[in-house]
Amino acid sequence: MSPAGATVLSVVVDPVRLSAGIVDASGDVLVRDRISTPSRGVWRVLEQLIGRVLAAASDDVAAPAAVGVSTTTPFDQTGGSVSPHLIPAWTAFPLRGYLEDLTGLPVVLDSAAAALAEGERWLGAARHVDSSLTLIVDTTVESACIVAGRRLRGAQGNAGSIAHTVVDPAGPPCWCGGIGCLAVLASATDLEREMNRPLRRATDTIIDRTGILLGRAIASTLAIVDVSTVFITGSVVDTFGDPLVDAIHREVMLRSRLTHLGDFSLVELADPVQPLVAAAALVVPAG
Repeated sequence: MSPAGATVLSVVVDPVRLSAGIVDASGDVLVRDRISTPSRGVWRVLEQLIGRVLAAASDDVAAPAAVGVSTTTPFDQTGGSVSPHLIPAWTAFPLRGYLEDLTGLPVVLDSAAAALAEGERWLGAARHVDSSLTLIVDTTVESACIVAGRRLRGAQGNAGSIAHTVVDPAGPPCWCGGIGCLAVLASATDLEREMNRPLRRATDTIIDRTGILLGRAIASTLAIVDVSTVFITGSVVDTFGDPLVDAIHREVMLRSRLTHLGDFSLVELADPVQPLVAAAALVVPAG
């Protein structure tokens, strides 16, 4: 960050809540606020939220030098627009441009999983890991991949996402237009819709099936990108617990027999870097 001692204005766009805060160069959140994500008028609410955060900063808090924004996918990093699946009010919404106009600051926009991957490299479990897959199994399924210290980005910033890996060719239709995608079979939103009950009331069969499908997607990804460390977190992981993690591990071991992937490690992030800090990590280079 420049100038020295400056802070980051962090913004988190999530289907459940919008968050904003000011984060310093040590990863400390100095000011924060959040609000439930509305069904309409999302930008107006986010604009007001950011205004409250900036106004709440005391005189001894350095002014932000940049804005770090994380969002659920899909999005277009090149154009700076977002189309979060569960925020239908935003389709190709030019978020980066709106934030640049609002704040007058440079804006770094990326996915929720990319932010977490960078946050874990900055302050968390991935500080000494140069190649990994970071997977968030929550309201949506988000992921990012780092290979030899460089994060995969792709043409529009969505490289490393495994949400639309086909894990069951006979499965249900996905909102993307495909069939049997991981996104529609493992997200908390779709699991609760299928069960018509909260995650905590899932049967052993549902938990085991979810682990198997996640394991299939992970195994395919490891073979493609040649990494052997997977960081995993999210409400589905937290709720289903060890039975889910065990099922994932068994399935990966069954389907991933390449010798160079023999040291596969599945790391559950029990205390992941919080989202506002993760968004700031998009601006603050790891290391």
